[in-house]
Amino acid sequence: MVKFKKFHSLFLGFLFPVLLLIAPAIKAQLVTSTALTPAQLVQNVLLGGGLTATNITYNGAPTAIGSFIGTSSNIGFAGGVIMASGDIANAIGPNNSGSQSTDFGTSSSDPDLSAIASGSLNDAAFLEFDFIPGSDTIKFRYAFGSEEYMVYANSSFNDAFGFFISGPNPAGGTYVNQNIALLPGSSTPVTINNVNLLNNPAYYFDNGDGFGSGTAPDGLTIQYNGFTTLLTAIAPVICGQPYHIKLAIADVLDNSFDSGVFLEAGSFASAGSTTLTSGTNFGGVIVGNDSTIYEGCGFASLLVNRGVANSANAETFYYSLSGTATNGDDYSFIGDSVQFAAGQDSALIIINSLPDLLIEGTETAMLSLYVINPCSGTDTLIKNIYIVDTPPLKVSLNDDTTLVCPAQGLFLTANTAGGVAVGGFTYTWVNASGSGGWSNVVGTVDTVHINPLLTTTYIVTVSDSCGNTASDTATFNYSAYVPMQVTLNNDTIICGGQQVLLDADVINGLPGYTYLWTPNVTTMDSVTVLPPTSAVYTLQVTDLCGYSKKDTVNVTVYPISSDFQPVFTTNQAVTFNDLSVGAATYFWNFGDGADDSTSTLASPEHFYADDGTYTVMLISINPNGCSDTSFKTVEILPDFYFYFPDAFTPNKNGNNDFFMGYGAGIKTYRMRIFDRWGKFIFESTDITIGWDGTYKGEKAMSDVFTCVFDVESMRGVKKRKIGRVTLLR
Repeated sequence: MVKFKKFHSLFLGFLFPVLLLIAPAIKAQLVTSTALTPAQLVQNVLLGGGLTATNITYNGAPTAIGSFIGTSSNIGFAGGVIMASGDIANAIGPNNSGSQSTDFGTSSSDPDLSAIASGSLNDAAFLEFDFIPGSDTIKFRYAFGSEEYMVYANSSFNDAFGFFISGPNPAGGTYVNQNIALLPGSSTPVTINNVNLLNNPAYYFDNGDGFGSGTAPDGLTIQYNGFTTLLTAIAPVICGQPYHIKLAIADVLDNSFDSGVFLEAGSFASAGSTTLTSGTNFGGVIVGNDSTIYEGCGFASLLVNRGVANSANAETFYYSLSGTATNGDDYSFIGDSVQFAAGQDSALIIINSLPDLLIEGTETAMLSLYVINPCSGTDTLIKNIYIVDTPPLKVSLNDDTTLVCPAQGLFLTANTAGGVAVGGFTYTWVNASGSGGWSNVVGTVDTVHINPLLTTTYIVTVSDSCGNTASDTATFNYSAYVPMQVTLNNDTIICGGQQVLLDADVINGLPGYTYLWTPNVTTMDSVTVLPPTSAVYTLQVTDLCGYSKKDTVNVTVYPISSDFQPVFTTNQAVTFNDLSVGAATYFWNFGDGADDSTSTLASPEHFYADDGTYTVMLISINPNGCSDTSFKTVEILPDFYFYFPDAFTPNKNGNNDFFMGYGAGIKTYRMRIFDRWGKFIFESTDITIGWDGTYKGEKAMSDVFTCVFDVESMRGVKKRKIGRVTLLR
């Protein structure tokens, strides 16, 4: 289903019939369409009078060429043909982007465009055709716009376009792809670098930069950041001789930042000849340069213009009618000639369609007008008028709806399809109950604001340009809304390390609630939390109507953290230093089962009678009675002692034959022996291996020697003992 909105009063007639059926809403901006073929764009839109065109070809993306309506834009033309280096829809305003682009991913090679702006050519479009002029001059009007303005003006990104004519030159020689897109009175091509705020600014219109920060306000109707004023391409020609023209445009160096050229409808003409153009009228709305009318609705006006220079004498031009439409049956009867009085330079031939209530498809009325041609003496001008069946008009409103939420800012939209939209649709709105702020509205608005306070039926009737009507209704059943209520737990107090359940009670509103907690702990209606410190939890509940309610709960935490550190004063004696946070009283259990195995001191000391491993427990209690328990393991080792004798007799009698150290609780051991002059004699790292009184295999003489002992206890306590030992033999 196609939705039609307000149409401006002036449409351009170069639109093909299908465009009239599916034209989008026109809201004070440019309108583009790709409904016409390239041949139709040339024959039905671009061409004026005084020439004929053949061999029409197009090379480029399908969406890079089409027609445009510019009556409500600031481009300066009522309409015509647009070619672009991207999608032509990108030309539609407002100018809300500084880099609107379509990348077709194509590259081209064209020496004529490259001569204007050097660099690789991308996303190019080429429209070419042959023509025979009916006078000594051809001309047409155009404007060139681009997203490259002004950021990339005077840079290598100089998007290129040109109009290249080939054929005999009246001044001698031959045009060979001669560019006629030039600044007035010069040989300077129209390019981004040649026409901008800095170069030839008289021919430039600044349309902003798309970000609201340019040198001019961003335009509301055209997307391009800038475009030229209306310029005329003109070339002297030889009447009746064949010519070829190539219209081309491309991105340069990249595929970004689209450019486009606008060609005025009906402006490609050869002056001095009789012309035949057409326009249509629907419901009082004139559609210029069009050739389509609806059966039983509107009429086509064929304008014959012989020019002021040829209007001195009275004259009669004859024509013939052909096609599938029948003169007098499908349209009001018309004769076979049009008369000009002396001094009259134009006259109308009216083709007024008649209803026959038959579905016949598109019918044609072809008028062939026989005129004097300055070149050949005679010529035949042909115009086809298309008579199409009026598409049935349909309208549909929103589906019937039951309102369970308060009605705020509702909109009712009429979706219209078919009909004849030229000049826009007329909507008659009726509020059957009279509630909601209005009773009825008549106008061109397809959407109305409603605020039903009770069950209400709305009726819309839409009328098109041909007087056809269609209606639809929508009923809104209103149901009272009960405001939502949200309740959380009462404020609560907990001990540190405890959990608490936060639970929400939600009633009324429209179920299907969403839950937002602060801090974000869950998306459900309840959660179990373990706050390390006192905290405030807020819950916001939103129902399916979009209405929200909040509630808050305060959780007060009394902190308590049990911890301690054992410090060994001896292998059996341990002091337990309290490291608890928030504690006021204590209970210790040292784990050895002794009579003094418990304590209530803050940092007690305990003596372990036996070695082994014991688990120590501390229960710490804060002033509010909250408790926390910690456990640690202590390893009790034998007591540490060491000694050595001061003499030995290594005579191998089995008594006192070796010198060594003795002790308990020793982890590492090193013994070194030196003589009285400090010479190293012996070393042992095994407490069971002593010195036998020899040095390098020889018996040492009786003497006094120095001994050095380095020992380490099981708990890492290191000690050094230095003494003297006497060797006796």
